[in-house]
Amino acid sequence: MAAEFGPYIPMRKLAQQMAIQYQKDTGLALAPLLAHFMDEVEVNVASDRFDHSGFMERVREPLKHDAEVTLDHRRKEFLRAVAEALDERIRREAEATEDTAS
Repeated sequence: MAAEFGPYIPMRKLAQQMAIQYQKDTGLALAPLLAHFMDEVEVNVASDRFDHSGFMERVREPLKHDAEVTLDHRRKEFLRAVAEALDERIRREAEATEDTAS
């Protein structure tokens, strides 16, 4: 995979599909669904050498926007949770990079 592209477009689509599932099925719990998405993020981060933070930012930014404009409460909840989880993962990536640079 080219370093400048990363698999961020399929990951955004996956988040949107999961948000629709969460929106429609009120029996779905947020935490396990979010954990599943973040597991997919980890698989992508571990699979290749590319700009991991850039990949996660390219997934996060459109989802943050989508969360703001969507009217459905459950869909908004899922997309915001994904964006927050990605923020946390990006922060950990930055800390790990700083630790290895020291």
